[in-house]
Amino acid sequence: MDQSKFSSPSSAPRLAVPRRSISLEFFVGLFAMAGVGAAAYLAVGLAGLEFGTSDKYEIFAEFDNISGLKYGASVEIAGVPIGSVSEIKLKDPVARITLKLDKAIQIKDDDIASIRTKGIIGDRYVKISRGASDKYVEPGGTMVETESVVDIEDVIGKVVHSLSGDKDEEEKGSAPKS
Repeated sequence: MDQSKFSSPSSAPRLAVPRRSISLEFFVGLFAMAGVGAAAYLAVGLAGLEFGTSDKYEIFAEFDNISGLKYGASVEIAGVPIGSVSEIKLKDPVARITLKLDKAIQIKDDDIASIRTKGIIGDRYVKISRGASDKYVEPGGTMVETESVVDIEDVIGKVVHSLSGDKDEEEKGSAPKS
Protein backbone atom coordinates (compact mmCIF):
# COMPACT_ATOMS: atom_id res chain seq x y z
CA MET A 1 0.00 0.00 0.00
CA ASP A 2 1.24 3.36 -0.85
CA GLN A 3 0.84 5.68 2.09
CA SER A 4 2.09 8.74 0.32
CA LYS A 5 -1.45 9.43 -0.77
CA PHE A 6 -2.69 9.72 2.79
CA SER A 7 0.14 11.87 4.28
CA SER A 8 0.63 14.41 1.60
CA PRO A 9 1.24 17.92 2.86
CA SER A 10 -1.45 19.32 0.66
CA SER A 11 -4.14 17.29 2.39
CA ALA A 12 -3.20 18.41 5.97
CA PRO A 13 -5.05 21.44 7.25
CA ARG A 14 -2.84 24.50 7.64
CA LEU A 15 -2.82 26.41 10.91
CA ALA A 16 -2.63 30.16 10.78
CA VAL A 17 0.56 31.44 12.44
CA PRO A 18 -0.05 34.67 14.30
CA ARG A 19 1.93 37.66 13.16
CA ARG A 20 4.97 38.29 15.38
CA SER A 21 5.33 41.71 16.93
CA ILE A 22 6.92 43.27 19.98
CA SER A 23 4.32 42.79 22.63
CA LEU A 24 3.69 43.74 26.23
CA GLU A 25 5.17 40.40 27.39
CA PHE A 26 8.49 41.28 25.73
CA PHE A 27 8.73 44.58 27.58
CA VAL A 28 7.79 42.97 30.90
CA GLY A 29 10.51 40.34 30.40
CA LEU A 30 13.05 43.00 29.44
CA PHE A 31 12.17 45.07 32.50
CA ALA A 32 12.42 42.00 34.77
CA MET A 33 15.87 41.13 33.38
CA ALA A 34 17.04 44.73 33.93
CA GLY A 35 15.74 44.59 37.51
CA VAL A 36 17.59 41.33 38.23
CA GLY A 37 20.76 42.80 36.72
CA ALA A 38 20.49 45.95 38.83
CA ALA A 39 19.90 43.91 41.99
CA ALA A 40 22.96 41.74 41.23
CA TYR A 41 25.10 44.83 40.64
CA LEU A 42 24.00 46.36 43.95
CA ALA A 43 24.57 43.10 45.83
CA VAL A 44 28.13 42.84 44.51
CA GLY A 45 28.77 46.51 45.30
CA LEU A 46 27.40 46.28 48.84
CA ALA A 47 29.36 43.12 49.53
CA GLY A 48 32.55 44.91 48.55
CA LEU A 49 33.61 42.26 46.07
CA GLU A 50 36.22 43.21 43.51
CA PHE A 51 36.81 41.58 40.19
CA GLY A 52 40.07 41.64 38.30
CA THR A 53 43.22 43.31 39.48
CA SER A 54 43.02 45.72 42.36
CA ASP A 55 44.87 49.01 42.65
CA LYS A 56 44.94 48.66 46.44
CA TYR A 57 47.08 46.89 49.01
CA GLU A 58 46.57 45.98 52.66
CA ILE A 59 48.52 46.81 55.81
CA PHE A 60 47.66 46.34 59.47
CA ALA A 61 47.55 48.64 62.48
CA GLU A 62 47.06 47.70 66.14
CA PHE A 63 45.26 49.97 68.62
CA ASP A 64 44.46 49.76 72.33
CA ASN A 65 41.00 51.27 71.74
CA ILE A 66 39.07 51.72 68.48
CA SER A 67 35.75 52.71 70.05
CA GLY A 68 33.30 53.76 67.33
CA LEU A 69 35.49 52.83 64.34
CA LYS A 70 33.47 50.88 61.79
CA TYR A 71 34.15 48.67 58.80
CA GLY A 72 34.48 50.84 55.70
CA ALA A 73 35.68 53.91 57.62
CA SER A 74 37.87 56.30 55.65
CA VAL A 75 41.67 56.40 55.89
CA GLU A 76 43.06 59.88 55.23
CA ILE A 77 46.34 61.75 54.93
CA ALA A 78 46.03 65.56 55.20
CA GLY A 79 42.26 65.25 54.82
CA VAL A 80 42.50 63.35 51.51
CA PRO A 81 40.94 59.85 51.46
CA ILE A 82 43.53 57.22 50.49
CA GLY A 83 41.72 54.04 51.49
CA SER A 84 39.35 52.39 53.91
CA VAL A 85 39.16 50.05 56.88
CA SER A 86 38.49 46.62 55.43
CA GLU A 87 38.54 44.47 58.56
CA ILE A 88 38.43 44.79 62.34
CA LYS A 89 39.59 41.94 64.60
CA LEU A 90 40.44 41.47 68.24
CA LYS A 91 44.01 40.23 68.71
CA ASP A 92 43.89 40.14 72.50
CA PRO A 93 44.71 42.59 74.14
CA VAL A 94 44.63 44.95 71.11
CA ALA A 95 42.32 45.62 68.19
CA ARG A 96 43.90 44.85 64.82
CA ILE A 97 42.47 46.70 61.84
CA THR A 98 43.22 46.08 58.19
CA LEU A 99 43.70 49.17 56.05
CA LYS A 100 43.08 48.86 52.31
CA LEU A 101 45.11 51.66 50.71
CA ASP A 102 45.74 52.98 47.20
CA LYS A 103 48.92 51.51 45.69
CA ALA A 104 50.06 55.01 44.72
CA ILE A 105 50.40 55.91 48.42
CA GLN A 106 53.26 54.37 50.39
CA ILE A 107 53.16 54.36 54.19
CA LYS A 108 56.46 55.04 55.95
CA ASP A 109 57.42 52.92 58.95
CA ASP A 110 57.31 55.93 61.30
CA ASP A 111 53.95 57.29 60.09
CA ILE A 112 51.42 57.58 62.91
CA ALA A 113 47.92 56.13 62.53
CA SER A 114 45.38 57.72 64.84
CA ILE A 115 41.63 57.42 65.14
CA ARG A 116 39.82 60.74 64.88
CA THR A 117 36.24 61.99 64.70
CA LYS A 118 34.75 64.01 61.85
CA GLY A 119 33.01 66.95 63.49
CA ILE A 120 31.70 67.00 67.03
CA ILE A 121 29.60 63.84 66.88
CA GLY A 122 30.65 62.54 63.49
CA ASP A 123 31.96 59.23 62.26
CA ARG A 124 35.36 57.89 63.21
CA TYR A 125 38.14 57.63 60.63
CA VAL A 126 41.84 56.74 60.57
CA LYS A 127 44.18 59.71 60.16
CA ILE A 128 47.75 59.02 59.08
CA SER A 129 50.33 61.64 60.04
CA ARG A 130 53.49 61.52 57.96
CA GLY A 131 56.89 60.70 59.43
CA ALA A 132 60.38 61.34 58.10
CA SER A 133 61.70 57.81 57.56
CA ASP A 134 63.03 56.52 54.26
CA LYS A 135 61.71 52.99 54.94
CA TYR A 136 58.20 51.93 53.96
CA VAL A 137 55.73 49.46 55.42
CA GLU A 138 55.52 46.53 53.02
CA PRO A 139 52.11 45.25 51.85
CA GLY A 140 50.88 42.91 54.60
CA GLY A 141 53.10 44.68 57.15
CA THR A 142 52.04 46.31 60.41
CA MET A 143 52.16 49.98 61.37
CA VAL A 144 53.96 50.32 64.69
CA GLU A 145 53.09 53.90 65.61
CA THR A 146 49.40 54.23 66.53
CA GLU A 147 47.27 56.48 68.73
CA SER A 148 44.01 55.12 70.09
CA VAL A 149 40.70 56.92 70.36
CA VAL A 150 40.45 59.72 72.89
CA ASP A 151 37.09 58.84 74.39
CA ILE A 152 35.38 62.03 75.59
CA GLU A 153 33.42 60.06 78.19
CA ASP A 154 36.67 58.88 79.80
CA VAL A 155 38.06 62.42 79.84
CA ILE A 156 34.89 63.84 81.42
CA GLY A 157 34.85 61.00 83.96
CA LYS A 158 38.46 61.69 84.99
CA VAL A 159 37.80 65.43 85.33
CA VAL A 160 34.68 64.88 87.43
CA HIS A 161 36.49 62.30 89.54
CA SER A 162 39.46 64.60 90.12
CA LEU A 163 37.15 67.51 91.05
CA SER A 164 35.12 65.40 93.46
CA GLY A 165 38.38 64.02 94.91
CA ASP A 166 39.54 67.57 95.69
CA LYS A 167 36.29 68.32 97.54
CA ASP A 168 36.63 65.15 99.61
CA GLU A 169 40.15 66.15 100.66
CA GLU A 170 39.00 69.69 101.55
CA GLU A 171 36.15 68.31 103.65
CA LYS A 172 38.51 65.96 105.48
CA GLY A 173 41.01 68.79 106.10
CA SER A 174 38.37 71.20 107.45
CA ALA A 175 36.62 68.69 109.69
CA PRO A 176 36.60 69.81 113.37
CA LYS A 177 39.03 68.02 115.59
CA SER A 178 37.89 66.95 119.03
